[in-house]
Amino acid sequence: MEIVATHKGTDFDALASVVAAHLLYPGSICVLPEPQNPNVRSFISLHKNLFNVSRPKDLDVNRVTRLIVVDTCSWSRLGGLNQLENKKDLEIHLFDHHGNEGDLDPIWQCQDTVGANITLMLRHLRKRQNEITPIHASLFLAGLYEDTGNLTFPSTTAEDAHAAAFFLERGADLKILTAFISPAYSQKQKKLLFRMLQTAQRTKLNGRLVSIIQLQVDGHVENLALVVQMARQVWNVEAAQLMVKHDIGRLPVVEDGQLVGIITRSDAMGHFYGLCPLNGHLDPAGIRN
Repeated sequence: MEIVATHKGTDFDALASVVAAHLLYPGSICVLPEPQNPNVRSFISLHKNLFNVSRPKDLDVNRVTRLIVVDTCSWSRLGGLNQLENKKDLEIHLFDHHGNEGDLDPIWQCQDTVGANITLMLRHLRKRQNEITPIHASLFLAGLYEDTGNLTFPSTTAEDAHAAAFFLERGADLKILTAFISPAYSQKQKKLLFRMLQTAQRTKLNGRLVSIIQLQVDGHVENLALVVQMARQVWNVEAAQLMVKHDIGRLPVVEDGQLVGIITRSDAMGHFYGLCPLNGHLDPAGIRN
């Protein structure tokens, strides 16, 4: 049995890459870990008759002989598939655009630094002359636009722009992008963002402008990472940390392929600066409000 898998917190680029891999590997099973981004969940719910996806817990991992991984190269991000990590007869194929080293051991891989993973997938779809329907093209363009910021992020390449044109030529519907790429903030998210803007403090560390916020968050707030991203843009800081009083571990906030924020229960800025590509040489012991 062949399965296609991607990272937790599945975004549109990851979903698009899973569907593209299914076209490249006919008969494979598309597996999406939980959670998925809310806009991705909505898209799948609306088009569930077109895109058949399974959950890791529904699989018999003993039957899996080939694992096709897209948009990540790390076992820890493949939610629910831990049992496959030490499977001796497992064959791994990898498609990843991040350019970093992971702990997967693929027998075949396509790794190149481009703006979106779906751009890599398109290389192989075109080589094999796979049919791309308008709904496929719409999903693929959504993934490309989301990961490249509508072709505005610095990581965007000429190949990404050519891929966008190709998907439009194949009938991609821009209305789908309007509906799903920029989902409206919920009332709870808006209230939290307003509180963050009221209480945030900005400080300069090693020449980098950062912001640290601590708030009491009652109940569940959908997709806190989106709120942190918006707040970071409003404050015009290079990195932000939101501390909430829940045992949530450390949740990274990634934008344009860079770690720009972190959501944590406690003051974990020392961990953040160790991970953040903007860090330079900071002394975590000196980072306090």
